[in-house]
Amino acid sequence: MIEHLHRIAAHAYYVGEEAAGRRACERLLRLPLSPEKEEKVRANRTWYTQTLRELGVRSTFQKVECEPASPGWSLFNPCVVMHDGRMMVNVRSSNYQIVDGRYVMPPEDRETIKTRNCLWDSSSEQATYWSADYETTGYPVEGLEDVRLNSVDGELIASATCRNWSGLDGTCRIAVGKLERIDRIHDLRCHASIDGRHEKNWMPITGRKEFVYHCSYEGRTCLVREEDNDWTVTAHAEAPLVARGFRGGSQLVEHPWAPGLWWAIVHEVAVSGGRRVYEHRFVTFDEGQDWKIVRVSPPFAFRESRTIEFCAGLCVNDSDSLMASFGVNDAEAWLARIPIADVVNIMGDAWE
Repeated sequence: MIEHLHRIAAHAYYVGEEAAGRRACERLLRLPLSPEKEEKVRANRTWYTQTLRELGVRSTFQKVECEPASPGWSLFNPCVVMHDGRMMVNVRSSNYQIVDGRYVMPPEDRETIKTRNCLWDSSSEQATYWSADYETTGYPVEGLEDVRLNSVDGELIASATCRNWSGLDGTCRIAVGKLERIDRIHDLRCHASIDGRHEKNWMPITGRKEFVYHCSYEGRTCLVREEDNDWTVTAHAEAPLVARGFRGGSQLVEHPWAPGLWWAIVHEVAVSGGRRVYEHRFVTFDEGQDWKIVRVSPPFAFRESRTIEFCAGLCVNDSDSLMASFGVNDAEAWLARIPIADVVNIMGDAWE
Protein backbone atom coordinates (compact mmCIF):
# COMPACT_ATOMS: atom_id res chain seq x y z
CA MET A 1 0.00 0.00 0.00
CA ILE A 2 2.82 2.42 0.82
CA GLU A 3 4.35 2.12 -2.64
CA HIS A 4 0.95 2.57 -4.30
CA LEU A 5 0.24 5.71 -2.25
CA HIS A 6 3.74 7.01 -2.93
CA ARG A 7 3.23 6.71 -6.70
CA ILE A 8 -0.02 8.68 -6.42
CA ALA A 9 1.68 11.31 -4.26
CA ALA A 10 4.53 11.69 -6.73
CA HIS A 11 2.52 11.80 -9.98
CA ALA A 12 -1.00 13.12 -9.27
CA TYR A 13 0.15 16.73 -9.53
CA TYR A 14 1.22 16.27 -13.14
CA VAL A 15 -2.18 14.98 -14.27
CA GLY A 16 -4.22 17.61 -12.45
CA GLU A 17 -5.38 15.30 -9.64
CA GLU A 18 -4.19 17.51 -6.80
CA ALA A 19 -6.86 16.38 -4.33
CA ALA A 20 -5.80 12.74 -4.82
CA GLY A 21 -2.13 13.62 -4.36
CA ARG A 22 -2.93 15.60 -1.23
CA ARG A 23 -4.87 12.68 0.28
CA ALA A 24 -2.07 10.23 -0.57
CA CYS A 25 0.55 12.38 1.15
CA GLU A 26 -1.59 12.77 4.25
CA ARG A 27 -2.30 9.04 4.41
CA LEU A 28 1.39 8.20 4.05
CA LEU A 29 2.38 10.49 6.93
CA ARG A 30 0.05 8.50 9.19
CA LEU A 31 1.90 5.25 8.39
CA PRO A 32 5.33 3.97 9.51
CA LEU A 33 7.87 5.20 6.94
CA SER A 34 11.62 5.03 6.56
CA PRO A 35 13.35 8.42 6.98
CA GLU A 36 14.17 8.44 3.27
CA LYS A 37 10.58 7.75 2.24
CA GLU A 38 9.22 10.33 4.69
CA GLU A 39 11.55 12.98 3.29
CA LYS A 40 10.27 12.30 -0.24
CA VAL A 41 6.64 12.39 0.87
CA ARG A 42 7.14 15.76 2.56
CA ALA A 43 8.84 17.16 -0.54
CA ASN A 44 5.98 15.93 -2.73
CA ARG A 45 3.37 17.38 -0.38
CA THR A 46 4.66 20.93 -0.83
CA TRP A 47 3.08 20.93 -4.30
CA TYR A 48 -0.37 20.25 -2.85
CA THR A 49 -0.43 22.40 0.29
CA GLN A 50 -3.22 24.98 0.35
CA THR A 51 -3.33 28.43 1.86
CA LEU A 52 -5.74 29.17 4.71
CA ARG A 53 -8.14 30.86 2.33
CA GLU A 54 -8.04 27.91 -0.07
CA LEU A 55 -9.04 25.73 2.90
CA GLY A 56 -12.06 27.96 3.50
CA VAL A 57 -10.60 29.86 6.47
CA ARG A 58 -11.59 33.51 6.10
CA SER A 59 -8.32 34.95 7.31
CA THR A 60 -7.27 38.59 7.08
CA PHE A 61 -3.67 39.77 7.25
CA GLN A 62 -1.82 42.78 8.61
CA LYS A 63 1.88 43.46 8.15
CA VAL A 64 3.69 44.60 11.30
CA GLU A 65 5.42 47.88 10.50
CA CYS A 66 7.98 49.27 12.92
CA GLU A 67 11.54 50.51 12.68
CA PRO A 68 14.24 47.82 12.51
CA ALA A 69 16.94 47.80 15.16
CA SER A 70 19.45 49.31 12.72
CA PRO A 71 19.24 50.53 9.11
CA GLY A 72 19.11 47.56 6.75
CA TRP A 73 18.11 45.06 9.44
CA SER A 74 15.07 42.82 9.00
CA LEU A 75 11.83 42.42 10.96
CA PHE A 76 10.41 38.89 11.27
CA ASN A 77 9.15 35.97 13.40
CA PRO A 78 6.71 37.93 15.58
CA CYS A 79 5.02 36.43 18.65
CA VAL A 80 1.61 37.73 19.74
CA VAL A 81 0.09 37.45 23.23
CA MET A 82 -2.83 38.99 25.13
CA HIS A 83 -1.48 40.63 28.29
CA ASP A 84 -3.30 42.92 30.69
CA GLY A 85 -6.09 43.40 28.18
CA ARG A 86 -3.74 44.43 25.37
CA MET A 87 -2.34 42.59 22.39
CA MET A 88 1.46 42.66 22.58
CA VAL A 89 3.75 41.49 19.78
CA ASN A 90 7.46 40.73 20.05
CA VAL A 91 9.24 41.23 16.72
CA ARG A 92 12.73 39.96 15.97
CA SER A 93 15.15 42.25 14.10
CA SER A 94 18.39 40.80 12.73
CA ASN A 95 21.38 41.89 10.66
CA TYR A 96 21.35 39.11 8.05
CA GLN A 97 19.57 38.35 4.82
CA ILE A 98 18.97 34.97 3.22
CA VAL A 99 20.54 34.95 -0.26
CA ASP A 100 20.40 31.71 -2.28
CA GLY A 101 19.90 29.78 0.95
CA ARG A 102 22.90 31.41 2.69
CA TYR A 103 23.01 33.79 5.65
CA VAL A 104 24.66 37.02 4.51
CA MET A 105 25.77 39.58 7.12
CA PRO A 106 27.25 43.06 6.62
CA PRO A 107 31.07 42.92 6.33
CA GLU A 108 31.52 45.05 9.45
CA ASP A 109 29.76 42.39 11.55
CA ARG A 110 32.46 39.81 10.75
CA GLU A 111 30.03 36.98 9.94
CA THR A 112 28.27 37.30 13.29
CA ILE A 113 24.48 36.93 13.37
CA LYS A 114 23.00 39.65 15.58
CA THR A 115 19.45 39.87 16.94
CA ARG A 116 17.54 42.50 18.88
CA ASN A 117 13.91 42.32 19.98
CA CYS A 118 11.14 44.88 19.81
CA LEU A 119 7.91 44.87 21.84
CA TRP A 120 5.04 46.33 19.81
CA ASP A 121 1.81 47.41 21.51
CA SER A 122 -0.97 46.99 18.95
CA SER A 123 -3.31 49.36 20.79
CA SER A 124 -0.93 52.32 20.59
CA GLU A 125 1.25 50.99 17.75
CA GLN A 126 4.26 52.03 19.81
CA ALA A 127 7.38 49.88 19.58
CA THR A 128 10.22 49.65 22.11
CA TYR A 129 13.45 47.69 21.75
CA TRP A 130 14.36 45.83 24.91
CA SER A 131 17.77 44.68 26.09
CA ALA A 132 18.96 41.40 27.55
CA ASP A 133 22.02 41.75 29.74
CA TYR A 134 24.02 38.58 30.36
CA GLU A 135 27.66 37.54 30.26
CA THR A 136 28.44 36.39 26.73
CA THR A 137 30.99 34.33 24.86
CA GLY A 138 32.55 35.08 21.49
CA TYR A 139 30.24 32.63 19.73
CA PRO A 140 29.14 34.36 16.50
CA VAL A 141 25.38 34.33 17.22
CA GLU A 142 24.35 37.22 19.47
CA GLY A 143 21.02 37.90 21.14
CA LEU A 144 17.82 36.08 22.02
CA GLU A 145 16.25 34.46 18.96
CA ASP A 146 12.61 33.68 18.15
CA VAL A 147 11.05 34.90 21.39
CA ARG A 148 7.78 33.38 22.65
CA LEU A 149 5.65 35.50 24.96
CA ASN A 150 3.44 34.27 27.78
CA SER A 151 1.25 36.06 30.30
CA VAL A 152 1.41 34.33 33.70
CA ASP A 153 -0.11 35.73 36.90
CA GLY A 154 0.09 39.28 35.59
CA GLU A 155 3.71 38.95 34.44
CA LEU A 156 4.89 39.09 30.83
CA ILE A 157 7.28 36.17 30.34
CA ALA A 158 9.68 35.79 27.41
CA SER A 159 11.40 32.55 26.38
CA ALA A 160 13.91 32.36 23.54
CA THR A 161 16.85 30.51 22.04
CA CYS A 162 20.29 31.65 23.21
CA ARG A 163 23.67 30.50 21.86
CA ASN A 164 26.32 32.80 23.36
CA TRP A 165 25.65 32.48 27.09
CA SER A 166 28.93 32.59 29.03
CA GLY A 167 30.38 29.19 29.92
CA LEU A 168 28.33 27.32 27.37
CA ASP A 169 29.44 26.00 23.99
CA GLY A 170 27.13 27.44 21.34
CA THR A 171 24.47 24.76 21.62
CA CYS A 172 20.96 26.21 21.30
CA ARG A 173 19.44 26.60 24.77
CA ILE A 174 16.23 28.09 26.08
CA ALA A 175 16.50 31.25 28.18
CA VAL A 176 13.53 32.57 30.17
CA GLY A 177 12.97 35.92 31.85
CA LYS A 178 10.40 38.57 32.80
CA LEU A 179 9.66 41.70 30.81
CA GLU A 180 8.89 43.75 33.93
CA ARG A 181 9.62 46.89 31.93
CA ILE A 182 9.15 46.88 28.21
CA ASP A 183 12.74 48.01 27.62
CA ARG A 184 14.52 45.34 29.64
CA ILE A 185 14.25 41.65 30.56
CA HIS A 186 14.84 40.64 34.19
CA ASP A 187 15.69 37.40 36.02
CA LEU A 188 17.00 35.86 32.81
CA ARG A 189 17.94 32.20 33.23
CA CYS A 190 19.56 29.79 30.79
CA HIS A 191 20.18 26.18 31.81
CA ALA A 192 22.17 23.34 30.30
CA SER A 193 20.60 21.66 27.31
CA ILE A 194 18.61 18.44 27.70
CA ASP A 195 20.66 15.40 26.70
CA GLY A 196 23.03 17.67 24.76
CA ARG A 197 20.35 18.50 22.17
CA HIS A 198 19.79 21.81 20.47
CA GLU A 199 16.74 23.31 22.20
CA LYS A 200 14.47 25.58 20.16
CA ASN A 201 10.83 26.45 19.74
CA TRP A 202 9.38 25.22 23.03
CA MET A 203 5.67 26.09 23.08
CA PRO A 204 4.54 27.93 26.22
CA ILE A 205 1.20 26.89 27.73
CA THR A 206 -0.57 30.23 28.08
CA GLY A 207 -0.99 31.29 31.70
CA ARG A 208 1.27 28.52 33.06
CA LYS A 209 4.97 28.07 33.73
CA GLU A 210 5.12 25.03 31.48
CA PHE A 211 5.96 24.33 27.86
CA VAL A 212 5.21 21.62 25.35
CA TYR A 213 8.71 20.30 24.79
CA HIS A 214 7.83 18.11 21.81
CA CYS A 215 4.66 16.77 20.23
CA SER A 216 6.20 13.33 19.65
CA TYR A 217 9.41 12.84 21.61
CA GLU A 218 10.08 9.10 21.71
CA GLY A 219 6.47 8.64 20.65
CA ARG A 220 4.81 10.74 23.36
CA THR A 221 3.70 14.29 23.99
CA CYS A 222 6.28 15.75 26.36
CA LEU A 223 6.07 18.79 28.61
CA VAL A 224 8.90 20.64 30.31
CA ARG A 225 8.93 22.81 33.42
CA GLU A 226 11.55 24.46 35.61
CA GLU A 227 12.19 22.58 38.85
CA ASP A 228 15.06 23.00 41.32
CA ASN A 229 16.85 25.40 38.97
CA ASP A 230 16.79 22.92 36.10
CA TRP A 231 14.44 21.75 33.34
CA THR A 232 12.40 18.60 33.92
CA VAL A 233 10.82 16.79 30.97
CA THR A 234 7.74 14.65 31.62
CA ALA A 235 6.26 12.18 29.14
CA HIS A 236 2.50 12.18 28.68
CA ALA A 237 0.04 10.63 26.22
CA GLU A 238 1.06 8.51 23.26
CA ALA A 239 1.40 10.63 20.13
CA PRO A 240 -0.18 9.80 16.76
CA LEU A 241 2.21 8.94 13.93
CA VAL A 242 1.25 12.08 12.04
CA ALA A 243 2.80 14.15 14.86
CA ARG A 244 6.32 12.83 14.40
CA GLY A 245 7.23 15.76 12.15
CA PHE A 246 5.54 18.45 14.25
CA ARG A 247 7.88 21.16 15.45
CA GLY A 248 7.22 23.94 17.90
CA GLY A 249 5.41 27.01 16.73
CA SER A 250 2.97 29.07 18.75
CA GLN A 251 1.93 29.01 22.38
CA LEU A 252 -0.91 26.73 23.46
CA VAL A 253 -4.14 28.67 24.04
CA GLU A 254 -7.21 27.22 25.72
CA HIS A 255 -10.11 26.67 23.35
CA PRO A 256 -12.56 29.49 24.20
CA TRP A 257 -15.54 27.24 23.50
CA ALA A 258 -14.28 24.01 25.12
CA PRO A 259 -12.32 24.33 28.39
CA GLY A 260 -9.64 21.65 28.75
CA LEU A 261 -8.87 21.61 25.03
CA TRP A 262 -5.84 23.60 23.92
CA TRP A 263 -4.93 24.83 20.45
CA ALA A 264 -1.50 25.48 18.97
CA ILE A 265 -0.02 25.99 15.53
CA VAL A 266 2.96 23.75 14.71
CA HIS A 267 5.19 23.65 11.66
CA GLU A 268 6.62 20.84 9.55
CA VAL A 269 9.74 21.07 7.38
CA ALA A 270 10.31 19.75 3.87
CA VAL A 271 13.22 20.12 1.48
CA SER A 272 12.21 20.68 -2.12
CA GLY A 273 14.61 21.63 -4.89
CA GLY A 274 17.34 22.16 -2.31
CA ARG A 275 15.22 24.74 -0.40
CA ARG A 276 13.55 24.43 2.96
CA VAL A 277 9.77 24.77 2.92
CA TYR A 278 7.64 25.25 6.05
CA GLU A 279 4.03 24.14 6.37
CA HIS A 280 1.71 24.56 9.37
CA ARG A 281 -1.15 22.81 11.14
CA PHE A 282 -3.56 23.61 13.94
CA VAL A 283 -3.29 20.96 16.66
CA THR A 284 -5.71 20.24 19.53
CA PHE A 285 -4.35 18.88 22.82
CA ASP A 286 -6.73 17.39 25.40
CA GLU A 287 -5.49 18.18 28.91
CA GLY A 288 -8.05 15.75 30.36
CA GLN A 289 -6.46 12.92 28.37
CA ASP A 290 -2.93 13.66 29.62
CA TRP A 291 -2.20 16.16 26.83
CA LYS A 292 -3.13 13.75 24.07
CA ILE A 293 -3.15 15.17 20.55
CA VAL A 294 -6.72 14.51 19.45
CA ARG A 295 -7.33 16.66 16.36
CA VAL A 296 -5.24 18.21 13.61
CA SER A 297 -5.94 20.42 10.62
CA PRO A 298 -4.69 19.77 7.11
CA PRO A 299 -1.27 21.30 6.45
CA PHE A 300 -1.52 24.89 5.29
CA ALA A 301 0.37 28.00 4.28
CA PHE A 302 -0.72 31.36 5.60
CA ARG A 303 -0.40 33.44 2.44
CA GLU A 304 1.97 31.63 0.07
CA SER A 305 2.89 27.96 -0.29
CA ARG A 306 6.35 26.53 -1.00
CA THR A 307 8.18 29.16 1.02
CA ILE A 308 9.38 29.80 4.58
CA GLU A 309 6.54 31.06 6.75
CA PHE A 310 7.16 30.56 10.46
CA CYS A 311 4.44 30.89 13.10
CA ALA A 312 5.65 31.87 16.58
CA GLY A 313 2.49 33.20 18.21
CA LEU A 314 -1.22 32.54 18.79
CA CYS A 315 -3.78 34.18 21.07
CA VAL A 316 -7.54 34.41 21.46
CA ASN A 317 -8.40 37.76 19.90
CA ASP A 318 -12.07 37.85 20.92
CA SER A 319 -14.92 35.39 21.39
CA ASP A 320 -15.03 34.70 17.65
CA SER A 321 -11.46 34.89 16.41
CA LEU A 322 -7.84 33.98 16.95
CA MET A 323 -4.78 36.06 16.13
CA ALA A 324 -1.70 34.26 14.78
CA SER A 325 1.70 35.86 14.14
CA PHE A 326 4.22 34.64 11.59
CA GLY A 327 7.37 35.61 9.75
CA VAL A 328 8.13 35.26 6.05
CA ASN A 329 11.59 34.35 4.73
CA ASP A 330 13.28 35.88 7.80
CA ALA A 331 12.37 39.26 6.29
CA GLU A 332 8.74 40.17 7.13
CA ALA A 333 6.43 40.09 10.16
CA TRP A 334 2.67 39.46 9.80
CA LEU A 335 -0.49 39.02 11.87
CA ALA A 336 -3.42 36.85 10.77
CA ARG A 337 -6.95 37.19 12.17
CA ILE A 338 -8.66 33.79 11.90
CA PRO A 339 -12.33 32.98 12.70
CA ILE A 340 -12.59 30.27 15.36
CA ALA A 341 -15.55 28.62 13.61
CA ASP A 342 -13.51 28.18 10.43
CA VAL A 343 -10.72 26.47 12.35
CA VAL A 344 -13.22 24.10 13.99
CA ASN A 345 -14.50 23.21 10.52
CA ILE A 346 -11.13 22.09 9.15
CA MET A 347 -10.00 19.99 12.14
CA GLY A 348 -9.96 16.21 11.76
CA ASP A 349 -9.19 13.17 13.91
CA ALA A 350 -5.43 12.88 14.53
CA TRP A 351 -5.61 9.09 14.77
CA GLU A 352 -7.52 8.13 11.63
